[in-house]
Amino acid sequence: MTNPPVVSWYEGTNELASKVNNTVNYGTVDADSESPHKTFYIWNNREGKSDCSKMEEVTFTTRDREGGPGDSVGKVVEAVRDNWFHVRVDTLNETKFTPVGKGGTANPLGTKDLGTNGTTTNKNAKNASVWSKNTILVLDTYIQPTVANGFIYKVVKAGTTDITEPSWVKVEGNLVPDNDIEYTAIKIDKTPAAKEILGLAHDTLDDGSNADFAGGNFVKVTVYADVPITASAGKNLLVQRVSYRYV
Repeated sequence: MTNPPVVSWYEGTNELASKVNNTVNYGTVDADSESPHKTFYIWNNREGKSDCSKMEEVTFTTRDREGGPGDSVGKVVEAVRDNWFHVRVDTLNETKFTPVGKGGTANPLGTKDLGTNGTTTNKNAKNASVWSKNTILVLDTYIQPTVANGFIYKVVKAGTTDITEPSWVKVEGNLVPDNDIEYTAIKIDKTPAAKEILGLAHDTLDDGSNADFAGGNFVKVTVYADVPITASAGKNLLVQRVSYRYV
């Protein structure tokens, strides 16, 4: 069974120490002004040592604490109902912000699609041995062709290599025969499709300095609240929600 996504948030920097474990506070914001802009890195499988499912159809929005659009009688949350929060997806190189919340003229659905142009490099690529003839290979060994082709090949049936290098297929998951050995093809660099966050295993350091090598596993967003002059005084308690599906 495939492991489900493991979602975590980091505020301000892409360091493990910046993980969001409690409430995010935007502070006191006067009417007719903006809150501080906050940056979040939203990860799938940040600390995972094996693959998990990718997140698909990923969206961001705000909701009241009961999961509603902020318009319940006696429990109005203006920040959600009136779409105060605005989101920009930095990992898609966006320059404009989109209002999220209940939805309205500017954004009827009230949600914002998340995604990334980043790429995750398979962590086994750096240790894959170059193919050689008459070599005994055990299960789960990783091999690379003598001429790099963007793929590595995992041994799924052990044995001894042939005297002639096999024809390396370049289709993810396809099998390659080599004498009595079989390999499965694995693309080294993977970029998620639109509205996806990958869940691949990786070797990201705690300080995030090499996070770009797992760039398909996270999105970076900037969020702020634009409080209108008509806003009521008081505290707005809400949730920032990322929704997704997986298989």
